[in-house]
Amino acid sequence: MDSAFILEPEQSDYLANDELVALARDSSAPARRALVEAVTDLPLSDDEKATHREREIMFDILRRLVHDAEMVVRRTISTRLARMPDAPRDLVRVLANDKIEIAYPILTTSGALDDDDLIDIVKFRTFEHQLAVSIRSNLSEVVSETLVDTGNKNVIKCLLQNTTAKISRTTMEYLVEQSEREDIFREPLVRRSDLEKDLAERMFG
Repeated sequence: MDSAFILEPEQSDYLANDELVALARDSSAPARRALVEAVTDLPLSDDEKATHREREIMFDILRRLVHDAEMVVRRTISTRLARMPDAPRDLVRVLANDKIEIAYPILTTSGALDDDDLIDIVKFRTFEHQLAVSIRSNLSEVVSETLVDTGNKNVIKCLLQNTTAKISRTTMEYLVEQSEREDIFREPLVRRSDLEKDLAERMFG
């Protein structure tokens, strides 16, 4: 690695704020490699022996990086934060609304997003963002309803195949009705354990 990126002893745990931002703005190959390595090694979780103050500094750095850094760095940040249930919501929301290559880990995994965040993403982002939301674990009824409201058959099919997603009786009735015309809904519907008996009979009838 270029000597410009060698850390001083007092910086051995992580790069200083200004250094990370400087790396983010440097488009050279050595700087990109150094930045990805630095972000990957950031002490973000409680079990990585980082103090509360250190974590706050790191989150502040990341807030700046997500606006300046190139895609590979934002993707690295997204992958790390997706595994953190206590990640800052403002930072997670920025990444969730980024390009799908960056947003995907957050949309499918992050517990820092709430129903309002997910609903906004489903309503205003791309088809790929909708698909990513549809495979999240334990979706609420209101998010499931918003996904169905998109009218996109592939999104709805993914939702139905997500056995952890909660789907209200009203939404289920609508989907059973739609299944009379949409073959793509039938198999995932009948495989759901929460399909009530009378609705299953209506389908078979």
